[in-house]
Amino acid sequence: MSAILSEVLKWMFRRSVTIEYPKVETKIEPDARGRHYADLSKCIGCSLCAMECPSGAITMEKIPEGYEVPKHNRRGIYPVIDYLRCIFCYRCVTMCPRNAYVTTSEYRLASKDRLNNSSELSLSTLRRVGKS
Repeated sequence: MSAILSEVLKWMFRRSVTIEYPKVETKIEPDARGRHYADLSKCIGCSLCAMECPSGAITMEKIPEGYEVPKHNRRGIYPVIDYLRCIFCYRCVTMCPRNAYVTTSEYRLASKDRLNNSSELSLSTLRRVGKS
């Protein structure tokens, strides 16, 4: 019984070994693999990233109306990453022939807005077409 009590007392007065996230900010390594998305001003819509994605997290979607489709993207499609399925292997980043992927070390993907895909981020790299 005294062995258990001494073990409890030993651990009771030690400093915590866990990080109290999100109360305490965590250090992010510069080479951490985080959120990534396609820069549509570079993307040619070739679909290589979607074909090579091992988890099937990338789908190709039509660029919606209201956005200027770049001339180099003849098919008018772009990759959308489903972050809930993504394993962050960055195979899409290495396979892209145009180096169109923007990589970040942002790992905090939980949100009240439910941003679970890259659509909004990718579309922000295109110019909006005004209705005049």
